[in-house]
Amino acid sequence: MQREELHQLLEKFHAGQCTDAELEALQQWYDGLGETPQTPYWDVMDEAYLRDKYADFQQRSSLRPVKSRYRIWKRVTAAAAVLAGIMLLSRYLHPLSVKVIPPAVTGIHSRAVKAPGPGEAVTYDRHLILPDSSIVLLRAGSTLQLAPSFNETDRLLILQGEAYFDVKQNARKPFMIRCANVCTYVLGTAFNIKADADSRRVVITVASGKVRVEKENKTMAVLTQNQELVCGAQQPAAASHVNVAPKVEWMAKDLMFNETSLETICNRLSARYQKQFVFSRQVNKEKRITITDTFYGTESLNDILDIVCTTLGYTYSVAGNTVTITML
Repeated sequence: MQREELHQLLEKFHAGQCTDAELEALQQWYDGLGETPQTPYWDVMDEAYLRDKYADFQQRSSLRPVKSRYRIWKRVTAAAAVLAGIMLLSRYLHPLSVKVIPPAVTGIHSRAVKAPGPGEAVTYDRHLILPDSSIVLLRAGSTLQLAPSFNETDRLLILQGEAYFDVKQNARKPFMIRCANVCTYVLGTAFNIKADADSRRVVITVASGKVRVEKENKTMAVLTQNQELVCGAQQPAAASHVNVAPKVEWMAKDLMFNETSLETICNRLSARYQKQFVFSRQVNKEKRITITDTFYGTESLNDILDIVCTTLGYTYSVAGNTVTITML
């Protein structure tokens, strides 16, 4: 890719105007950073351009890590200042692989994206770049659908499950997420939405910006930063101020256990894999793992439990959504 072509593509990405083919070209360029001994673009582009354009691309795509991950970072050390303004989403995530949603499709169901189910190994195709350059992170087992006309006059999505959105601002094309009969309208913000499987309870948590929530075409609330709205079938909607961080802990990719109790480990695994943990009476829930283990999000629940239980001298069984920890 020539310098001018790269410049134009990054400008288009920054403006949210890249086609599917152009997004793929940018991704191939990014992947190539770790495969070649020399990457001339870092030498010929001025530092200001790198700060403004590469940072935007890196932050808004968090593209897949390649095998030569550390060689990449060595090569981009000169642009380290780029990282100073990383957005909220990046505070919870390491680089992930990305599935780019193509802008042209024939129907809504052809654009459904489903994250891995509970207990499955996480491949991080759940981290999505939409055609308007907005970013979505789907929780395990969740499904997101894009309307056929997405990014034409508006940006309509249908969500089942839970997802975190970092929305590209565009006042002319309202961003809307529908969960059953609850619809959230956005101009440009970062927020989390959780819709129970039966769609009887929807929770909207705003990390930044402002959203308007409607139910059956009636405005229920206008939420701003650190506010949350709970919409239930049998109860009136109630807005409140909340600490956002615990609400989005599920987004964290790495799990590090260092002198961590079994109960704490199981609580974190429950949040990630959406399983319920029970313990036999002989099991000491306060027993701590005596080695440092780090899991990077590519492991299944069984992979992690095999290591944890073997280390602590326990065993486990899985039945449906319940994991039982017992003595060996």
